[in-house]
Amino acid sequence: MFHLKIAGDSRSHFHMTAPWAYIAAHRDDPAWTDARDRMTVALICGGLLSAFVIDMAILYFSMFRP
Repeated sequence: MFHLKIAGDSRSHFHMTAPWAYIAAHRDDPAWTDARDRMTVALICGGLLSAFVIDMAILYFSMFRP
């Protein structure tokens, strides 16, 4: 059977080596939830900001069309 360590480097990755009980215990941890919520908010705000910047760039460069 193919093993994941054959394909990649030898660094241990959290989601591959941690037991399910450890992940489940930290899933309800307030710090884990806060970090996940902050990452979600950062991704949403980053997406909205990049969409706004792209929209403004399109509007700005559309002024130079003859």
